[in-house]
Amino acid sequence: MTHEAIIEHLRGCLLPDWETLPDFGLYKDQMISFVSRSLPGVSGRLDLTASMINNYVKAGLIEKPAGKKYSREALAQLLMVVQLKLTTPMEMVKTLLHPEDGTETRELYAQFRAYQDQVIAEYGKQEAAPRLMYALKSSSLQLMMLLSGEEAVPEAEAPASAPRAREGKRGTEGAAKNKKRPGNDEDLH
Repeated sequence: MTHEAIIEHLRGCLLPDWETLPDFGLYKDQMISFVSRSLPGVSGRLDLTASMINNYVKAGLIEKPAGKKYSREALAQLLMVVQLKLTTPMEMVKTLLHPEDGTETRELYAQFRAYQDQVIAEYGKQEAAPRLMYALKSSSLQLMMLLSGEEAVPEAEAPASAPRAREGKRGTEGAAKNKKRPGNDEDLH
């Protein structure tokens, strides 16, 4: 894929502006249609279904509908879930979308969109696609996010300076068995 094609694909993944989100309730099928049309860069990797939306509601990822209609906030949460689930464990997605400080959905959505714009601008400055650099950067950011979202490891198990240094039950072997994989919606049942 060429550099220009990657930038176009990234632009197809941009969240729509908040003001373009319907400010009236949408039925589930309308939500699915809106997400598919709004995120053409993701839709090829997206098989959003009504049961997935039900699971996201049950898991507390998106707001419950009023009657059978979903709010603008629920739509915004769904748009963010669809993007985050590709690379982020669902438990972390819930933490990101419902922070303890009570940040409103509109503000989170604006921050998410601003970060997307920043990534596209940064990538656009490159003459060629430095894949290794982006892979390392992405991996480092994912690791930082996972470590910052985990509960503290008791001091008896690992020193504070190296919370994941031990292998075995709490190290990579145990983590592989116990961690949910990004985008695994079956974990929500």
